[in-house]
Amino acid sequence: MPGTSWPAPFLDCGQHGRGRRRACHNRAVTPALILRSNLARLAAGLVALVLALGALAVAQGPGRFTTYAGQSGLAATLTVVAGLALVGAGLITTSSGQAGRIGDLAVLAGLVWFAPVWVGWDGGPPLVRSLGMLAAGFTFPLLVNLVVAYPSGQLQGAAARTLVAAAYLETAVVAVGRALFRHPFFDPGCWANCTDNLFLLRSLPGLARAIEVVDRWFTVAAAAALVTICAWRLLRDSGPARRAFLPVAPPALLLAAVAVAHTVALQRRSPEDPSDPAFRTIFVIGCAAVILLAAGLVWAAVRTRVQRRAVARIATSLGQAPPPGSVQTALAQAIGDPELTIAYWLPASDHYVDANGRPVPEPVATPGRAVTALVRDSRQIAVVSHTTALPNLEPELGAAVQLALENERLQSQALAQLDQLRASRVRIVETGDNERRRLERDLHDGAQQRLLALSYDLRLARAQAQADGDSPTGSLLTQATDQTQAALEELRDLAHGIYPAILAEAGLTAALTTLADAAPLPVELHDMAQGRYPAAIETATYLLVTEALDDAAGRGASHAAVSAMQDGGRLVVTVQDDGTDRTSSMVQQADRVGALEGRLAVEPTRLRAELPCG
Repeated sequence: MPGTSWPAPFLDCGQHGRGRRRACHNRAVTPALILRSNLARLAAGLVALVLALGALAVAQGPGRFTTYAGQSGLAATLTVVAGLALVGAGLITTSSGQAGRIGDLAVLAGLVWFAPVWVGWDGGPPLVRSLGMLAAGFTFPLLVNLVVAYPSGQLQGAAARTLVAAAYLETAVVAVGRALFRHPFFDPGCWANCTDNLFLLRSLPGLARAIEVVDRWFTVAAAAALVTICAWRLLRDSGPARRAFLPVAPPALLLAAVAVAHTVALQRRSPEDPSDPAFRTIFVIGCAAVILLAAGLVWAAVRTRVQRRAVARIATSLGQAPPPGSVQTALAQAIGDPELTIAYWLPASDHYVDANGRPVPEPVATPGRAVTALVRDSRQIAVVSHTTALPNLEPELGAAVQLALENERLQSQALAQLDQLRASRVRIVETGDNERRRLERDLHDGAQQRLLALSYDLRLARAQAQADGDSPTGSLLTQATDQTQAALEELRDLAHGIYPAILAEAGLTAALTTLADAAPLPVELHDMAQGRYPAAIETATYLLVTEALDDAAGRGASHAAVSAMQDGGRLVVTVQDDGTDRTSSMVQQADRVGALEGRLAVEPTRLRAELPCG
């Protein structure tokens, strides 16, 4: 775009061309590798500086009428600033530790940016002008690749890969076709280089013109596809991913608009004229868009450095024994991703858990979200789901942060084992309650029914003996009947003590009312909760009140008060009496309440239990 025209397919120059679990290990960085990287960056910067100064000299001299940069001081300044800005932004992006591919693309685009100026070097070496003609068209696919792959450097989705591949392929075919079959002298649209093409094989003006037309409309289609992909990412991505993409999205949309506007201007007026206000305005806006794109890359690199320092400070912000989830919260705040999640891997149980020890599914990569597996001493610690704005998370975590992650993994493992223990206690309680219900049904449907039948038979036999005048036999049968009735009453009391049928049939309030009527001391019921609750909660409450009343009677209490009311998602049960101080610790009831994740407070003359009932 600088100089003679837009690099194709922007402004087409005078030629009118234009795991399942993955373990992410830090790569070993040797001093030799660091030295080579630094030398490569230095060389790229020097080459860009030479190209920029040379382009400026060409534009102010032999290219004054064949380049945009030669039209005014503003155009020359924008040309140099835009190219150097791209190269500088690419070097800064690469050195910041972000995806190196993004930085490389920016550097290459910045170097190619100056090609149109060298094409317009009137009287310059033919080889330089011919090479510039080949290179000029690659600025557009390089910038498209940069935008679509940002920020991870990887092309996500078939649409992105298709667009970038088509852009490179079309540009390469167009460049080769023009080099082999376009003679600048016979090109009616020529204005920047009308004499030199060292690669010419055979002059075919019709084919060259067809290539030019196809190239222009392909540029429009590619620009529209770029706008669509950018808009889709802004709408689809999560908040952090959208914020990460924003530095390059507006400049990319502006570049696409410039490419379309240039094609429209060429359709209305050919050959291209840098002195025309329409073409000059398009060129200036295009330069501004490239500068904004470079500024966005630099801003993102600075933000990445800030995030790194914030991540490095995580370990110092955590206490000696931070609560579960502290590392995730601190890391999310450090990199500005509130949706960041950490799943810890427990090899013993072969599943992932969160910081509280609760099982969670394995994190997977989704649009706008990346997944990084963290490894310590060849062992997987955790998997982090985070925004693609920070594609390489593991290198950002220092040893202290990884140690904090390992500590929290151990803590989550302990919490998971505690949850398993609690679940086991709940299952034990439920098994015991189910066994109580079974015994109560068996006694009611079996032994009690047989005793009732026996009592009926004894009464019949007694009546028959009395009718026959057999008084001794009648007396014995009377005693047997009374003993059978007494046994039946005891069996009913036993079955009721094992599990009251009314509790399952009518609920907690009715069962406590019946219990109060049969208690060994006067009992007042108040604030009784209505409705039904889980069976385990009702059983625990009933057994707690039963034992509390028996204990109160044993301590000489003259009366007791019972309440059971719901407070939010918990059922609060209290039993107050006026007996002597309690000596029993109510261990069995405390275990039962604790198994249900409740709390039991044992005081001298008062019991208070809180049971979850949500």
